[in-house]
Amino acid sequence: MKMKMAAALSAVVAAALLSGCSGTATPAASGSASAGTSGQKLRIALVMSHLTNSFTTTFSEAAKAEAVKQGVDLTVLDAKKDATTQVGLIETAVTQQYDGIMVEPASVDGVKPAFETAKKADIPIMAVVQKLSDQSLSASYVGGDDLAAGRLEMEKAVEAIGGKGNIAILYGPMGSDAQLVRKKGYDEVLAKNPDVKVVFEQSANWVTDEALKITENWLQTGKTINAVVAQNDGMAVGAAKAVSDAQLTDKVIVTGVDATPEGLAAIKAGQMVGTVSQDTAGMGVLSVQTMIKVIKKEKVDAEYKTTPQWVNKDNVAQFK
Repeated sequence: MKMKMAAALSAVVAAALLSGCSGTATPAASGSASAGTSGQKLRIALVMSHLTNSFTTTFSEAAKAEAVKQGVDLTVLDAKKDATTQVGLIETAVTQQYDGIMVEPASVDGVKPAFETAKKADIPIMAVVQKLSDQSLSASYVGGDDLAAGRLEMEKAVEAIGGKGNIAILYGPMGSDAQLVRKKGYDEVLAKNPDVKVVFEQSANWVTDEALKITENWLQTGKTINAVVAQNDGMAVGAAKAVSDAQLTDKVIVTGVDATPEGLAAIKAGQMVGTVSQDTAGMGVLSVQTMIKVIKKEKVDAEYKTTPQWVNKDNVAQFK
């Protein structure tokens, strides 16, 4: 898939980073060659909001592989879906004088103070996957086009139910960039389709089991649901299982975003109608490439975005 460039903690946490012990800040991998103006390897920290689903692990694994290829040391850190924890991890990376820091923000506002700390220390810092509310704090941005992804998913869901009916929406963590922007895409499509009604909407926090329970509860109300539109494949898979368990697969369509292995398998099994691919691995690769350019003070665009693609039973074999 092609990438589209649209205009390119405490002492405990510090100890965890230094020693590699388990906990909030567990180093995940490092590169193996040399780079940088001093002859030493560049050291980059990748601070993920979490590492609990196929999207975040695919992204981070691709970033790690690219770091090896580029000859830089990459440490992957897990904020466990907590903005305060993420701030601490970023500030520790600043204290340890990493050459660059990439962050998948757990909150559009909550991690801004840590970005400000990095900038004051003259350490390049960049948002990936999700944006900050103030992108001027970020050296660049690499991620998907969540507005376009939201539009595309809702358009396909509306099309699948014939332009009228009831839909239920499963959101990611409320207030996160992807949740807000994908919802905006949904709303744009729904405004043009007055015969489609949103009868339920709730956050399942990107989590499959939460989505399963929520969807089960919705189905048990007896309210007609024609489609469940989930903001990621993890939640879509949970919703699809609830629908299947209720023997309603032929009556309730399910859609998702990210084209994860689980989502693709659900499409092949006929449990999901489709998903939106944003080239997750490609994001990880480009993030490392862009961060290296930023560190070396090379010119980069303000943002780089992938182009969303619809995946269904007709083309699912082309995706992995």
